[in-house]
Amino acid sequence: MDKLELVKQFLASGHLPFAALSAGGLVIIVFLVMLLAKPLGKIVKLLLHAVLGFALLFVLNTYVPLEFLHLEPSLANCIVAGVGGVPGVILLLLFQYFIAK
Repeated sequence: MDKLELVKQFLASGHLPFAALSAGGLVIIVFLVMLLAKPLGKIVKLLLHAVLGFALLFVLNTYVPLEFLHLEPSLANCIVAGVGGVPGVILLLLFQYFIAK
């Protein structure tokens, strides 16, 4: 059997639509993964920073016994502390001390 006969048998067997749909589905899946990879990475990074901000606020509230330095670990505070780091926590403390009271 030569290659031309194999192609003719494949086309006659009815497997071409399945193969075409499989290839098309694979292309769509690859496209969606490429499209969503960057935003999902940024969301995961933001959540990781929020967890680190929560840890920073927990350490601050646990080991610093001053009453005016108490910050609730809310979602907004965690994100500001996680993204901003120590300057973010200082900004939250200044906001609480001067504006919130």
